[in-house]
Amino acid sequence: MEDGSVHYLNWHLEPDHGPASEFFHKYHVTGQLDESEQPPEAFTQDEFDELYDEVTVLEGDFSEEDLEDIYKGFQRTGFNEFDEFQEARFCEPCESYIEGSDEALTHAAQNHGYGPFEETGEPEYVHGIRSMSVGDTVIVEDTPYQVRGLGFEPIQIGGENP
Repeated sequence: MEDGSVHYLNWHLEPDHGPASEFFHKYHVTGQLDESEQPPEAFTQDEFDELYDEVTVLEGDFSEEDLEDIYKGFQRTGFNEFDEFQEARFCEPCESYIEGSDEALTHAAQNHGYGPFEETGEPEYVHGIRSMSVGDTVIVEDTPYQVRGLGFEPIQIGGENP
């Protein structure tokens, strides 16, 4: 059995136009960019860790043939969402992902003074995650694939500076 994992490019967390935002925009228009302007297709582990956060681990037998289904499962459509997408939460003050509503409430109580006996539901600063987008990465069979404007492209993570 080969689990998969979903990693989001952190463009949505940058207060200003930072490197993740720049890559996000470039991945949308790669066909119009000169070769010298192309966004990277290889990252050191440190670069990847700086630009991306793991959203969830997908338990199951996933392969390259499942990439489109995974993408569809991480879109807020009301039809095809994976349970992992529906259950994932994002804590704004911590800028971190949490798996499940119960874990999110526990996290809020332990880290942000949330009173589960005085309040109902999740606090407004803990909410569902955004849909998967261009630049996000899915790792299956130990190979990282990056979402592109059309389909997926394998990328490299690790090794020397590209």
